[in-house]
Amino acid sequence: MLSPIQDSEVHGDWHECLGRAGPATRRWVTTIVDAGAEQVSDRFYAAMLADPRAGAMLDHEVVNRRLHGSMVRWLRQLFDPASTPEQVFAVQRKTGEVHARIGVSIELLARGAREVKRALTLRLAAAGGPPQRLAEAIAYVYELIDLALGLMGESYAQNADRQTRADEAYRLFFLSQDLAAERERQRSRLLEWAHQILVRNYWEAPSGNESVGSAGSEFSLWLEHKAAILFDGAPEIGQIRANIATVDGELLPRLARARAEPDAARAVVAEINQRIGEVKALLAAVFDRFIDHEDGRDGVTPRLLSRRYFPSVAKREIGYAQAHASRFALLLFDIDAFDALRESLGAAAGDAVLAAVGDVLADHVRAGDFVFRLADDQFLVLLVDVDEAGLAAVADALRRRIERLPPRAGPFPSAPVTVCVGGALFDGHPDYQRLLERAKAALRRAQLAGVNRLDLAG
Repeated sequence: MLSPIQDSEVHGDWHECLGRAGPATRRWVTTIVDAGAEQVSDRFYAAMLADPRAGAMLDHEVVNRRLHGSMVRWLRQLFDPASTPEQVFAVQRKTGEVHARIGVSIELLARGAREVKRALTLRLAAAGGPPQRLAEAIAYVYELIDLALGLMGESYAQNADRQTRADEAYRLFFLSQDLAAERERQRSRLLEWAHQILVRNYWEAPSGNESVGSAGSEFSLWLEHKAAILFDGAPEIGQIRANIATVDGELLPRLARARAEPDAARAVVAEINQRIGEVKALLAAVFDRFIDHEDGRDGVTPRLLSRRYFPSVAKREIGYAQAHASRFALLLFDIDAFDALRESLGAAAGDAVLAAVGDVLADHVRAGDFVFRLADDQFLVLLVDVDEAGLAAVADALRRRIERLPPRAGPFPSAPVTVCVGGALFDGHPDYQRLLERAKAALRRAQLAGVNRLDLAG
């Protein structure tokens, strides 16, 4: 919902739009809209259906049966002089909510709106009349549709944001489960499916049910309906699907044709087993990676957040700072000569240094601050509710604490571990990437000055 101030602004914009077009012009536009609403609706949905992103959701039957009529009613109500602002606003907000729910983007709606404005402009021009009235009518049409689209966009964004939060909560529910146990369950289901297809397509006598593939198997159902949530964006899921599709679509039909020829059949079975082995390896890899990383942590610095959570945290802190007139800051830490250290002492020493630096940062920030592993040897601290003096004090204290890390047994280096630090205080700009770039620039200045140095953005 809009705030009372925003709602008042929309009402003001609405009445200004009506005031800029005289009553005669508005009545003329209403007549043109009423006469051409059916054809304009056709043009709107032709543009929408031409886009593959909308075509899958807006098939022709649905458009002809329901949405076409809804579009006609929307046009007529928007330009009906008897419509109150409250009625018009309610329709736009509901429209935005529905489109967010079904996944038709506001970008597509804007594209369709351009078609509507173009179509109405052509109809107004074809109707003739004084040039001044035509210009006034076209401006009125464009402004009123833009106002409606703006209300849709507000509602769309609010509902899309709620859906995103719900999706993430649902995904986090899966991540909170015992992923190691889930990995073994799905591995067992994969092997069960592999055994069933070989029994039914190779070992048993032909029964007319050959080439029974993955459809309906426990593993396939999990892959299509839950793995997509759990491993959103993971490339391994697409690769697993491709391997299973090859088994279903190519290898099982070949096996059915080769059953009477043992040597040929064994060759196909070997190919099937190879594909299933690849699926097993991909499944293990994606589970291992998500067990280690997708809960926001990694095996070397398990107390720290991974960089994937930084945008969400930063955007929230920007909103908080703007709402409460407070400030926050970023500190970037880069371990001096880390590549040389790892090359000379080995990976175990490198991991020990990373873990030690991560522990210092985690142990010596406040409960409300955030610590991220940003890159291999780079850490990021987000300090909340801090001013310029506090930023400088915390940055220097953390730098000194890392410098005082005691030598450890084993491969840990005996020489002091040092870091260069760059920091930047939030200056009101709403783009978190700009703040991060300022901190990176400060870090580069510190590194150019030598080792164990600190620089803060002005």
